[in-house]
Amino acid sequence: MTRNTDYDVALSFAGEDRSYVEMVAEQLTARGVSVFYDKYEQADLWGKDLYVHLIEVYRTKAQYTLMFISKDYKAKVWTNHERRAAQSRALEESREYILPVRFDDTEIPGILPTAGYIDLRQNSPVQLAILVLQKLGRNPLAVKAHSVPSLKNPSLQGEANFNYSSHNGRFRIGEGQFEFETCWSKASNTSIYCYTDSPSVRAVALAPRGVSLETIPPAEDLDFTSRARCADLGRFLVIQNQHGIYAALQIIEIKDDTRGAEEDLLRFRYWILTEGSSRFSGAV
Repeated sequence: MTRNTDYDVALSFAGEDRSYVEMVAEQLTARGVSVFYDKYEQADLWGKDLYVHLIEVYRTKAQYTLMFISKDYKAKVWTNHERRAAQSRALEESREYILPVRFDDTEIPGILPTAGYIDLRQNSPVQLAILVLQKLGRNPLAVKAHSVPSLKNPSLQGEANFNYSSHNGRFRIGEGQFEFETCWSKASNTSIYCYTDSPSVRAVALAPRGVSLETIPPAEDLDFTSRARCADLGRFLVIQNQHGIYAALQIIEIKDDTRGAEEDLLRFRYWILTEGSSRFSGAV
């Protein structure tokens, strides 16, 4: 059956798995795939009867439904509602319509154990997006590789661990008004440069040597007048985003592939202030 659809892919997932799914949505959108992802549809969904509207989306509006299977997916009322709508469509198709992807081995009603799936324990969001493009018959190389979004940890407090030679040295932390796209480049295996070169970061400063998170001076007392700062292992940086929010970053590990390491790796801990404060004394 040939259908005119609004979306190439509809994403069906549990909220607990959003951080991974959002990166998939970003990667697909950057490569020209039309995606039904709830955060992209907030204005359109506003005021609608979601029970009725989601049946229409998952039953008639997409070429495929990408189903992110997990224990949380099985347990949720809304994901089961989406699943039933997608399975109703699948019964009418002469080809596969539901594309299962798995965070774990949870059994889902109507998804047979023999159904081919992608194991997300072995595939990154970028790898999954490329597989979706191949399923759609699109060229995954049609978009310049450097133009796709950088990887992200959406938590407001946590740890980043990534190859700083990838994505133009960029990695995102936080989300919404609390998002920072950090930007880095090589200095040595004991220090690294942090820049203000991404649109979301307004300023960067070095905290004094020897301070702890709780004793970082108020942000207004730091020097934010340079585009780049070079931070040593253990040193704290303070960055401000375009919404005036501050975050502290502590450099934990640096690897340099010109000095014997297998890859360029950066690991840092971070704390984002959510109350509009400029003081980190209560951040822990």
